[in-house]
Amino acid sequence: MNHYNDFFFQDLEVDKSEAFALHQEIMALVSLPTAPDESMHRVLFAALKLSGWQPKTILELGTFMGETTAYLTRLFPDAHVYTVDIPSDDPIYETMHPEGATVNQALIKERLNNRNVSIVRINTLWLMEQDMPDFDLIWLDAGHEYPEVGWDHFFCLQKLKPNGWLFTDDLKLTQSNGKLLLDPKNTDINHVIHYVNQRLQIPFQWVLKRESAADFLFRPKGIGFVHARPEPSTNKTRLG
Repeated sequence: MNHYNDFFFQDLEVDKSEAFALHQEIMALVSLPTAPDESMHRVLFAALKLSGWQPKTILELGTFMGETTAYLTRLFPDAHVYTVDIPSDDPIYETMHPEGATVNQALIKERLNNRNVSIVRINTLWLMEQDMPDFDLIWLDAGHEYPEVGWDHFFCLQKLKPNGWLFTDDLKLTQSNGKLLLDPKNTDINHVIHYVNQRLQIPFQWVLKRESAADFLFRPKGIGFVHARPEPSTNKTRLG
């Protein structure tokens, strides 16, 4: 199933095996295990690194346990990472963090003790009120349901710099005639991506989230991405 993802590395002119090797190196540095069925998103970030691309500002929506945040700070040590998660008094906090606030915040404090990391505890409903820069790289792995999935994607598209990369997690995919397809009615996130793609001049593409055959057969998920190449006339990626 891994051939479905090859185009991403080919477009970057990066050897896929080298991206996996760098990924494993960074995972070891941040004391995280690797597994054959792990998500590809960190490997994609490693490929960007190998392509020579160097982000200065990174946004992550959905800190969770801080694993990807820690990975990004090691992979791009010159970048400043803003990571956003809901506060412990939010009504949906326990749903998103069954381990509890005390355990979560202690782990985050230990794992993300880095001067290049800004931890923002806020519901993304109010992100527009925050004084944040535009971003070179965005990893969107927050809520996947309405209404938050809609405003999260809108915010991220508006804050993406020219030549920036936005990645969004957990699309539901299907396969037909050797192609990976998005079912626009499958989930809320699929509906949002389909809606945006009908209006975005540079639309989202997707890769398989996991490359194992079992995952492909029983739960084919994807990672969506858009590369905001600047338009010659406006130097801005636009909706509409």
